[in-house]
Amino acid sequence: MAEISHDGSDAAADRDRSDAAVDKDRGKEIDKDAPPHKRSTLADKQRSHIDHLMRNIDKPIHISAATKRTAKPPPEVVLNVRGSSAGAGSSDFSIYRTLRRKENERLKLIEEEAAEDEARDAFAAEAAALKRKDEERTAKNRAKRQRRKGKDKAAPAQ
Repeated sequence: MAEISHDGSDAAADRDRSDAAVDKDRGKEIDKDAPPHKRSTLADKQRSHIDHLMRNIDKPIHISAATKRTAKPPPEVVLNVRGSSAGAGSSDFSIYRTLRRKENERLKLIEEEAAEDEARDAFAAEAAALKRKDEERTAKNRAKRQRRKGKDKAAPAQ
């Protein structure tokens, strides 16, 4: 039979609660017998994510579209023009290198976009030429069929 304290509550449960440690941040009881928290590796995180997805297999998954790289335009006015020259401070070269890297990346993106546009235009021109060639061949064959039909209808009449 359970022990009853003088205020009518279960004494054993009170004793168990007093023995349990309480997480002060969350106000939850901590199980002392539970194994210590193991650091999760990337594989553990992936496994738990896949397990979560597999539990809700009927729920649709939203996969975001890939974002397109864009480069910010260069600043209108560069107030502090720096270079890697003699007499520059210790941080000046790092700043110069960062600015140079950003500008080179921006120019590379512009060149890639131009190359993509050129390839797209070339493909469209080639596709149009092939379509025109196919239409010409189809028209030629159609005319041939029409001539044959005309000959076939005219031949039995004689």
